Amino acid sequence: MMTKRRMVGTASVILAMVIQTLLLWNEYEWYEIFAPLATLISFVFLATAFFCFVKIREAVTDPFFYLMAAGSLIAGINLIVIGSNKGAWLTATDVLLVIYLAGRIRLPRPVTWFSCAYTGFYFYYWTYDVKGFFKGYNTNYGGLVLITGFVFAVTGLFIFREKLKGVEEKGKVFLSGFIVFMFAWGYNIIAWYRARCALLGLVVFALLLIMPSKVWNNRVFYTFITIAMTVGSVIMSVVYVILGFLSDFIQIRIFYKDIISGRNEIWADLWRAFLQKPLTGIGSSYIINVDWMDGVFEVHNGLLDILIVHGIIVFAITCFMLIRVLLGLRGRAASGMVGRSAVSAVFAILAASFMENFFIVPPFLICTLVLIAIAESEC
Repeated sequence: MMTKRRMVGTASVILAMVIQTLLLWNEYEWYEIFAPLATLISFVFLATAFFCFVKIREAVTDPFFYLMAAGSLIAGINLIVIGSNKGAWLTATDVLLVIYLAGRIRLPRPVTWFSCAYTGFYFYYWTYDVKGFFKGYNTNYGGLVLITGFVFAVTGLFIFREKLKGVEEKGKVFLSGFIVFMFAWGYNIIAWYRARCALLGLVVFALLLIMPSKVWNNRVFYTFITIAMTVGSVIMSVVYVILGFLSDFIQIRIFYKDIISGRNEIWADLWRAFLQKPLTGIGSSYIINVDWMDGVFEVHNGLLDILIVHGIIVFAITCFMLIRVLLGLRGRAASGMVGRSAVSAVFAILAASFMENFFIVPPFLICTLVLIAIAESEC
């Protein structure tokens, strides 16, 4: 039975997701007002969840608690040392809190149903009421909302399909066909938004879903996927910069855009600045030296953002703790389609984060935590 303390912690996480999605995913005018406050909102709810799910007397004997605290402290010190905007501290601390809480949260079945139905609703909503181009939202942001809603919707359908097993076979067959249809639908709306980051997430999600349990149980395969979806994002940025020098010879287009279409310039500039301050990072006040960015600081890569902004020590702590959490989900992914869908969804979000900050920013960070909780709860 769930204690009152855990009920408050669970409510904090779900409320954080609901409040942030309501404020950021409905009207662009609301987004402009509340986006700067979103990391603070996350921190308040995550701190509440921390004290609900973690007993202090247990935390003081947990080496990972000290690792999380060290990462947060070093991130703050680095920002002070380089004179950067201090708001970036919340991003690093929120990420570390989510990673530390991951695996500790178990959702009651009604909460799981609500999470999948509520967040999945936004896939249909952003399909029906297209918010890219003429409604203020960046089309890549639209793609991130779509892929997040999509993976929740599909996971919810798998949970419903499991409930029908042995009870209503025709319903199970119908749901299986509808899930296949959902992928065609997902591709079409993501293509309409021309969101290549979301397409990458969709492809990874689909490929991992069709992997049988035997493959998921293979430690070598699972470890490779985990490393590829985490540290691989940073390696990819370096490869992308190198490919940028060959852009005249590479003529590959996805959604009418060249695959080398700007991020190589941003990442090249950021890497040059970072290599001068690898321990502290360059902070978030850095002015990017790319003309068409107008000086706006945007890394466009989740884990690369942690490395570039906060330095190699904070990045190493974050990656180590994240990889540890992901490796712990292998049994969940191999246990059945519900666990496989939830874990594949987490990897899909990490894959899409190769091209956008995505999972490290609200409300996507909280959504990732909820997906991990679903995998732990349903398996």
